[in-house]
Amino acid sequence: MALGKIKWFQRKKEEKEKDQALVLEEIQSIRKLLRKQSVLIEEVRREQEAAAAEKERPANSALELCDSVFYLHRAFRHPGFMSRQHAQVLNMVMKKAELFAASLGMEMILDEGVSFDPGRHEAVENRSPGSDRLDVLELVQPGYLQNGKVIRPARVIVCAAGDLTTSEGIPSL
Repeated sequence: MALGKIKWFQRKKEEKEKDQALVLEEIQSIRKLLRKQSVLIEEVRREQEAAAAEKERPANSALELCDSVFYLHRAFRHPGFMSRQHAQVLNMVMKKAELFAASLGMEMILDEGVSFDPGRHEAVENRSPGSDRLDVLELVQPGYLQNGKVIRPARVIVCAAGDLTTSEGIPSL
């Protein structure tokens, strides 16, 4: 009877060792799969980043073009710099830039004379420090929205609400 118990314990021990070996093999297989999965996830992440960068490239070029038209328009906005017809042509070019941005799913932020919104605007100068309510006095660089999300805030000069006079004494539009 003691011999039977010993054989039974040996069988159980052998079965346990076999089971442990199987479990270790499974764990090693799982580890290999996890490593493969990590490599694949990293490849997908790199591909997504490359695709996103590829999508941003035309958008960045569009932003640069729209910015250039804005700066040209801004350079000649004061009366006396050009004839009325030239001003109309320049306004048409600016509208075309806005339409171009819209065709790419972007909206230009060109607000002046509106309440300062930190979600849409970035203040580069505050002419009324300490004021609780601020208005956009002057647009320094246009901002852009895409699908309702700000991709670049408009850079603006702000002043106290209701004090919309530029540094040249010309009321802001």
